[in-house]
Amino acid sequence: MIESWNSFFVAETAAAAALLGLLFVAISINLKQVLESAGLPDRALGALLMLLAMLLIGLLLLMPGQSLAVLGIETAAVTVVTGVIGALLGFRGLRLAAKEFRNNFSTGMPHMAAMRARIASRLWNVISFIGALAPILIGGVLMTSGGEAGFYWVGAGMCLSLIKAVSEGWIFLVEINR
Repeated sequence: MIESWNSFFVAETAAAAALLGLLFVAISINLKQVLESAGLPDRALGALLMLLAMLLIGLLLLMPGQSLAVLGIETAAVTVVTGVIGALLGFRGLRLAAKEFRNNFSTGMPHMAAMRARIASRLWNVISFIGALAPILIGGVLMTSGGEAGFYWVGAGMCLSLIKAVSEGWIFLVEINR
């Protein structure tokens, strides 16, 4: 079963590597705007982290001679570390937005609505980050117990993670310049 997934993981790893490089360039081009906006440096790091995790997991899954259990442990470990770091970065951005909201509480209703939207956006960022990684973790756990169906979970999670990372890339390439 592992061999039948090789093409998928080769393609996924190549896509993650290419997107990681493009995102790095997009952030570099707009570095001044990223650094000037509260919470965006953490969001940029989270997006880079997600793509790096996809690259790492893909490479680990392509290493020959590993048992299914070892592949599952590696997959789950990278996913947990990525999820924890990404959640911490996201919650720090959420805290910054909440603090900014409290500091500007008396500035009027339109501003409060904008701040609520910013907080909701950051909360969605954390939820979607963890949500994209969740199937990979499930797949890794299934693989540790010998379940080859775990590859389908990992594959689905990698696709979701690439979608999440591309949406983040859009922010750093296009939305930041609006």
